[in-house]
Amino acid sequence: MWKELKSYVNDFEAQIIKQLLEAEGVNALIKSPKEIGVGREFFGNGTIMNVYVDEEDYEKAIQILNNKEAD
Repeated sequence: MWKELKSYVNDFEAQIIKQLLEAEGVNALIKSPKEIGVGREFFGNGTIMNVYVDEEDYEKAIQILNNKEAD
């Protein structure tokens, strides 16, 4: 089951986070919040997105992001 890792980030940041996580072996999913109702097809890469990871990888993903922010 997917768990929200980071919410309301722009599409560019979401893609960077996804690549970082996948490089460490963590599968990530990017989705736009349902309440917005429109996606990048209307607003391009400025669209607000949420990043999700598998529940089993959630703690590992948090550590990866925290380590990256500390750099």
